[in-house]
Amino acid sequence: MRTAHQLTFTTYETSLKLKPNDPIKIIFDNIDWSFIHPLVSGRYSPQGAEGYDPITLFKAQLLIYLGEVSSDRKLSSALRYNGRLCLLCGFNFLKTPSNGTFTNFRDRLGEGIFYEILHQLIAQAIALKVILGGDTAIDSTHIWAYSHRFGKETCSCQGKCDCPRSYSDGDAQWGAKSKDYLFFGYKVHLIVDAKSQLPLEVKVTPANEGDSPQAKPLLKGAKEKHPENPIDTSSMDSAYDSHENYRFAIEEAKVAPIIALNPRGRVDAIASSSLYLSQDGSYTCFAGFKVVYWGQEEKRGRLKFRCPAALNKCECLFRPTCSASSYGRTFYLHPKRDYRLIGPIPRGTGLWQEKYNARTSVERAYSEEKGSHRLANPKVRGLAKVKIHVYLALCAQVIKRIGASIMEKPPDFIPCHAR
Repeated sequence: MRTAHQLTFTTYETSLKLKPNDPIKIIFDNIDWSFIHPLVSGRYSPQGAEGYDPITLFKAQLLIYLGEVSSDRKLSSALRYNGRLCLLCGFNFLKTPSNGTFTNFRDRLGEGIFYEILHQLIAQAIALKVILGGDTAIDSTHIWAYSHRFGKETCSCQGKCDCPRSYSDGDAQWGAKSKDYLFFGYKVHLIVDAKSQLPLEVKVTPANEGDSPQAKPLLKGAKEKHPENPIDTSSMDSAYDSHENYRFAIEEAKVAPIIALNPRGRVDAIASSSLYLSQDGSYTCFAGFKVVYWGQEEKRGRLKFRCPAALNKCECLFRPTCSASSYGRTFYLHPKRDYRLIGPIPRGTGLWQEKYNARTSVERAYSEEKGSHRLANPKVRGLAKVKIHVYLALCAQVIKRIGASIMEKPPDFIPCHAR
């Protein structure tokens, strides 16, 4: 494989005209791409004609997901006639790839290499403090398959029938976003850093697979791939409300799960019916008043709550019969007895709600990826190729955020790969 080339006169002339504040130039110049060569070396043969540098091909692929062009065919044409894009990627102006070269490039590397490249770029974002760690959020989004949703008839029946149909994308499946919205395609499952809204781990599945089973591999992948990035909490919606997700997060991942209760799994009585769980997830006494969180007793491993009437938070007719003490009745919950209902951060507290509000970060991340990085528009078929499409969209999001961070730094700032 080729790793360098000499600039032609035309390319050199274009380099003189290239503006130093060109956004693509800033992004490409401040990323350390050297890790790509060791990753792909096993996919190239030392024999035969010399091919294109895989770094230049990968940069060119990112131009689609950065909004410069819309397809491989238009990318090939742009590299042939647009000196700026040709120079930014690192091609010789007299020899640029055809659109088929990009298809062969993706097939040669495979989904595994693109997955590793994504995590290498995420690691650079962490090193540059673009991703700071702490709070995270998990959710999924849907993408329609690049296929006719109702398939092609394989029978000669007249009118409607139940005969099997043929689909151009054999891996895509029907899934439900809600009771009223069905789609044919795939799901993208993400865990994102809440502050930067950048991905830490991703899984792509057919649309018929559930969300809840993906929480464990997402948390595990984020912790194993980026151990230098601390994860304190992970917020999720009620689709992830299962005991196994709580157990894994607390016991194995050492992360505080912030998960909304699913009404189908809600129970009323807690701790021998002395406390109740309201519909909004708050703890109440039998009279229906919200009890006051009074801290955690670490030695005994329990959370303490006090009577709201004793703290003048409400007026309760049952106060004299409930407790004769002026301190009021106290309630204790033991988190390890039921992770789902209690957890390290008590439900109903301001802190729990603050952490749960971070869940919107993953929704904003999906909005950016679909709006600016073509996540919702796969032009390929099959799970493996759709995964590559998703990884490239996320790579574009990460490097664009790195570029924006570099532009905000003082003039004397030096990127990590140049130190």
